[in-house]
Amino acid sequence: MYSVLYGSSRITLASRSGTRLQRSELVLRDPGLRDRCTAPAPVLLGREEVRAAAWREIMDGRSVEFHGPCGFGKSSLLRNIASGERRSAFVRVGRSPLEDVLQLLVDELYVSAGAEPVKHSGAVCRQLIQHARPLIVLDEVPPGSPVPRRLADALPGCVLLVGGAQPVLGGGAAASRLLPGLPQDAAFELFAGSLGRTVRDAELPVVRRLLEAVRGRPLSVRQAAALVRAGYPVEAVAECAARGVRELDRMSAGRLSGPERKALAVLAIVAGALVPGNWVSAAGDIAYAAQALLALHERGLVERPEEDRFGLPVCLEDSVRGLLLDAVSLSATVNGLADWLDGALDGGVNGLTDALAGVEGVVGLLGFAAERAEWRAVIRLAKVAEAALFAGRRWQQWKEVLEQGEGAARRVGDRASEALFSHQLGTVAYAEDRPEEAAARLRHALQLRVALGDTAGAELTRANLAYVEVSGPDPGDGPGPAARPNVLRRALLRLAGLVAVVVVIAAVRAAVAGGGDPSPGPQPGPQPGSSGTVAGGSPSSGVPSGGASGPRVSFGPGPGRSSEVPGPVTGGSSRPGGVTSSQPGPGPSIGPSRSIVVIPGRSRSPGSSPCCSKSPGISKSPGVSKSPGVSKSPGVSTSAGPSRSKGPVIRRPGRSSSSGSGHDGDGDRGGGRLPVAHVAPPGSMALLSGRPPAPQPPPRGLPPR
Repeated sequence: MYSVLYGSSRITLASRSGTRLQRSELVLRDPGLRDRCTAPAPVLLGREEVRAAAWREIMDGRSVEFHGPCGFGKSSLLRNIASGERRSAFVRVGRSPLEDVLQLLVDELYVSAGAEPVKHSGAVCRQLIQHARPLIVLDEVPPGSPVPRRLADALPGCVLLVGGAQPVLGGGAAASRLLPGLPQDAAFELFAGSLGRTVRDAELPVVRRLLEAVRGRPLSVRQAAALVRAGYPVEAVAECAARGVRELDRMSAGRLSGPERKALAVLAIVAGALVPGNWVSAAGDIAYAAQALLALHERGLVERPEEDRFGLPVCLEDSVRGLLLDAVSLSATVNGLADWLDGALDGGVNGLTDALAGVEGVVGLLGFAAERAEWRAVIRLAKVAEAALFAGRRWQQWKEVLEQGEGAARRVGDRASEALFSHQLGTVAYAEDRPEEAAARLRHALQLRVALGDTAGAELTRANLAYVEVSGPDPGDGPGPAARPNVLRRALLRLAGLVAVVVVIAAVRAAVAGGGDPSPGPQPGPQPGSSGTVAGGSPSSGVPSGGASGPRVSFGPGPGRSSEVPGPVTGGSSRPGGVTSSQPGPGPSIGPSRSIVVIPGRSRSPGSSPCCSKSPGISKSPGVSKSPGVSKSPGVSTSAGPSRSKGPVIRRPGRSSSSGSGHDGDGDRGGGRLPVAHVAPPGSMALLSGRPPAPQPPPRGLPPR
């Protein structure tokens, strides 16, 4: 079972029938910055001046992009720069949409503080990234991709370093450079180092001619050296290179063993993707895939940027795919890979980490099958890929895969698969704040499952539909009598929220003007209609709740880096150590999309994971998970009832003992000013979910209020 927190909803993938929507108490911790990775930088030859010029632009606050054909060393240059002293976040863009790139950047920068991973909205991701102020490194950007420019517009305080085949940033705010081939001396040094022996005097003129023919392209230089090392005469290699780099590619792929041909054929199907070695082994049914992949890397046919990540450069796809497609069967590849991913998602030996590492290749294979109208293969791949994309919180790509699977299921009349994909698309629509579409999707899935006699699936879909209908508009065919009360209710709630914003802003201004407490004198005790003491022992806020009676849910300081003893959060069952049960109790709860965001400080959490760990921290539990700790913002409280009349208060926690400059990737310095509360109005994108909370039915077994 895999669960993800989104707003105040818990979305759980518990079975093959799809996800389950549940109410969850909103208890957030301050995410900690991930330790800077100290992995060795790739060795560069002949790029010293290019690297120094790029760093000058970066230190001046200008974004930099390197463009040019595949194989000229853009990825190595970007990884070398990213390993510098400045905090950086490296993401391979590829097919990823903008929202998924934002989530990947957050995963690169922060360590999840809770037991369950949190899916952030795009607005919250932007806030977290801007707070860290990293150097954002985007590699493998497709031609015409809008992602870099939209990121530059959305993150004005961050500097981008981009690599792609064509310029994508443009404008005067970025330095765009065509990356040329290596200088003659550097290319010769690379050739000699790859050859493994000294170049003979008689070979020198031919080698010089060879390096000129490939224009100092590092990939071709390594391929040529591997061919000479394998026994080809240097004259024959030089003549082949003179006819074009594609001829050199074909020559390099000419003398391969059976396992090497299979491994290269599998990578050719998903060219441009980086996958682990056991992914290739499962897809190609190769017993010793690691040895075959290492041999291909030595030949210059496969890139290997990390220890267990292999991929075929996109520029080699056309050269080798036609030579190798007969080496593997598409159906065998799909079945082997699907079985492997099924085992990983079920907790097998590979685990979810490998599944997430290989999901890029699964999406590429799915597109390859769709191009050939292999609809059964598309359906099976979509089922395993959508589970991994959900757990990895890449939800825009999750949506695209579900739509591909739904279309394939309709083409072949697979109603059970269509019901599954429609159910999942209902969850996606709900997360994207489209409750009407979510309800329509779920009704369609329910109709299909009832007709098929799928009792368990119908029960799950029916429960999600009830959850969505509580938070969405009343059913109706437009602005008729059924819809008008809901519109009026929303208008009144927004008006009430605006009033609450004015009240809180006035209180903050009074506090600043008065030097602290807006009302001098001793602090009052618990007010009627409040929970009394806030978690941690501080009194709860006395802000009126608009006449609403009943307890209030308060968020006190959590067990983070400031050493205050945490207390229980009211509204849920208390656990030792300040842990609050996520299971709904008889007290009031927050609606399915209420969120409070705490922008993290510079201090590290004691439980930070190692720097190089890329695991997204997916929670896997057999039952209801317990949300750990509470937020670090003392004295922040929200109305506990189903009312949407008040927006949450977003606070920056106090500064730690060390201060950053705000310009070297260490976070916003703040100028020594005290943190100021910011009020997000209802519906603001500063919330983890874009929708105000919805009224919820009373817990089962208890009478309604």
